[in-house]
Amino acid sequence: MQAVLAQTSSGLSATGILYITLAFIFLTGIITAVATKWSRDKCLRFFNHYHITLEGMRGHARWGNLKVFSSGVEIVHDHAYVDHRGRKKTSYMIYQNEMDQQILGLFRYHDELTPDEQQNRLRQIQYTFNLGPIRRTLRGIRNVLNTLRDAFNTAIGAVVGQYQNLHPGSAVLSMQGSNVTTIGQTLLGKFANAYEPLLEQYIGRQVIMEVTDPLDPNNRTVEYAGYLADYTSNFIALFNVEHETSQEVTITLPDIDHGDRLPPLPLPPAPGTPTIELPPPIKVENDLAIRIDGVYFHIHNTRNDPVVVRTLERQGFEPLSFGMVIPPRGHLDLPARDAHGAVLRVEHIRCLDVIALRKYAVVRYAGELVERRGIVDELHLKQLPLVPKLMDMVADRDGDSQRPEEATGIDDD
Repeated sequence: MQAVLAQTSSGLSATGILYITLAFIFLTGIITAVATKWSRDKCLRFFNHYHITLEGMRGHARWGNLKVFSSGVEIVHDHAYVDHRGRKKTSYMIYQNEMDQQILGLFRYHDELTPDEQQNRLRQIQYTFNLGPIRRTLRGIRNVLNTLRDAFNTAIGAVVGQYQNLHPGSAVLSMQGSNVTTIGQTLLGKFANAYEPLLEQYIGRQVIMEVTDPLDPNNRTVEYAGYLADYTSNFIALFNVEHETSQEVTITLPDIDHGDRLPPLPLPPAPGTPTIELPPPIKVENDLAIRIDGVYFHIHNTRNDPVVVRTLERQGFEPLSFGMVIPPRGHLDLPARDAHGAVLRVEHIRCLDVIALRKYAVVRYAGELVERRGIVDELHLKQLPLVPKLMDMVADRDGDSQRPEEATGIDDD
């Protein structure tokens, strides 16, 4: 009896503490795993399961259907790619720790999507740029959480520590305090949002984004115009509702199937030094410079606007559809054995959907001015049913209080 009373007075038994400890360990692991699994970048999610073109750090373009994961992205090629050694490659994977080393930008062009993707894209734009009061409120809460994230993390630790001080006999909390803090910080970190007041005011409005070429020592930039869809700590997303073609041209590739290798690109030179120069091209046609690089054609876009490669047509073979974008100063490599003497059908375009890496991209210009918002706009009070009526009543009262000649527009003359 005394043993039972001693066990009761001291709280839970050792077995109960062990079970609760295991439960906390599994709970912490499950919450962290689930939060990590679903914590995909908001900007990258815009292009998930769409046909896109990825521009690498050195201008090389890859295209296919994008799959976004919490640990990276995968580009599934339209057709299985067989290299010069006969190895088949059906997709290309980039892991999370390689993002800022391999991705400069992603591009989505409406005309190169399937009909279902086109309909989904239009619905996505409508949903993105028409926020209701509930979604605006949730976004505001996330912005507040991100702004005060450090304070909330400190508060969680302080609450757990204070409870331990007030209840020193609670063996469970004294042993699991770190797990409780980890759960709170994990949920807070996944729910919070990257918040920048300078960009927040232009969500859904016209802006111009500059993307720096990391290989250019003179820091030349490429400008993309569009409507700011969203931003995160790693990416910026711009949408354009209409994707228009400015010119359609054809490019005839040289009738050769191999040549000398191009010299490898060196590391970016120091600022102020001359830019990296490639050997003279075999031909330049419609602002596309064509070189031979061993067993590949190296097609370089010298324009300030992106181009879309539609199809490759070669006599005696079925036309091959591409639907990929060559960004400004970007390039496309094609196997010379399959493309020599072929004709490329190319479209010059001015606008498309872009996601750029924030390490090299910045929203530089506003396409339209935004007036300073008042408390009614900040708190979204106009969404409430009675507020617009009250504001109209106040406006009518102020109009009636004007001088007769001001209200009617009649002068004393």
